[in-house]
Amino acid sequence: MSSSGESFIWGPRCGAVGWAGFGVYVGEGVGGADVVWVVGALDCATAGLLGDGMSLASVMPGDRLVVDVSRLTFMDAAGIGVLAGAHEGLVAGGGGGLVIRGASGIVRRVFELIGLTRWLLDAREPVGSSPSVAADGECWALELARRAAGLSFADLYVAYFALGGAADLGQLVAYLNGDAEALDRHQRDIAVHAVNERLDDVGRTDRLLSYASA
Repeated sequence: MSSSGESFIWGPRCGAVGWAGFGVYVGEGVGGADVVWVVGALDCATAGLLGDGMSLASVMPGDRLVVDVSRLTFMDAAGIGVLAGAHEGLVAGGGGGLVIRGASGIVRRVFELIGLTRWLLDAREPVGSSPSVAADGECWALELARRAAGLSFADLYVAYFALGGAADLGQLVAYLNGDAEALDRHQRDIAVHAVNERLDDVGRTDRLLSYASA
């Protein structure tokens, strides 16, 4: 039984890692999806263990991986770095990225200061595949590709506008920050094309994005 009251089942994909009062436990939550529970203090000394533990989880295409932090007592930038890296890897692999459950106190404050409140899950919100989940993953994938291409927001907007983009700069930035409703599918594809052209120019074809209309 997790600290949030949810039962989980140990299975062949599940396991645990830990050290000096810190632990990462992976189990099957209600509905069969894997959930990662993190316990203790997450800092530079334990961030690597979080990465090891999360690698044990399995995520279906399009789904988000739930990370329960309700028993996490502390988190610093090292922990955020591991979570961000895991999120990027999941999105690149076709998943919906991470969602954080049970954040409170200083842990929630860290997410708020970093500007990652879009990761925080309301206790009543269902988790799984949905158009909004997929769209959130697309927002993050485009933002990561923008960074890989070395484009500033202004640079991207100039390229996007030159290709016929009709949204304003504020809408484009809002989309990159996780507002999936800020751009429709066509406008998102124009932004993707602008980023893909730059990625091709700088030799980062490994990061090319697919088009929603494809």
